[in-house]
Amino acid sequence: MKKSLILTLFLVFITFQALGQSSDLTAFNADRLELNKVGMIVLGSWAVGNFATNATLLRNPSSKEQGHFYRMNIYWNVVNLALAVPGLRNSLITDPSSISLTESIGDYHQMGKVLLINAGLDVAYITGGFLMKEMAKTRPNKQDLLNGYGKSLILQGGFLFAFDVVMYGLLQSKSESLNKILETVAVNADGFSLVFRF
Repeated sequence: MKKSLILTLFLVFITFQALGQSSDLTAFNADRLELNKVGMIVLGSWAVGNFATNATLLRNPSSKEQGHFYRMNIYWNVVNLALAVPGLRNSLITDPSSISLTESIGDYHQMGKVLLINAGLDVAYITGGFLMKEMAKTRPNKQDLLNGYGKSLILQGGFLFAFDVVMYGLLQSKSESLNKILETVAVNADGFSLVFRF
């Protein structure tokens, strides 16, 4: 009788531990998906705002350079919107409880890598914008185009750099939650197991 009671209590304890880990993982994934959702809303809003503003200004630009600047801003934000819409959709339709621990770790690190790579590309865009403005000084026949496009690259690259750095910082703030979950998991030759701390 005592052995079966002890065994039952032990099994109940293990079940509660597993449920606790599962709810922590679901909460972590919900936070990560919410961060991505907010980020995609910001990116999409920037794109839509750029479309509206630059399309309006393009109707009556004050110079050819300004016309190129407005046009490039519109082109640039086609890409931003094309990234924001599927990213937002994915964040909205993904069930946080359906993501396994392995997938959670992979998604977390993948998102961090993408943001860092993008931040590096953003610096390249800004640099390219300044180079275009320098090239405009020696190419008078393309001066308006190079200055307009260069200013657009600097503006759009600057926004994206700030966006990617902030998103990366917010993502890293979630690492403590993931580490707490990982503390309850041990890897051995047979696979994964839960670690119980008394």
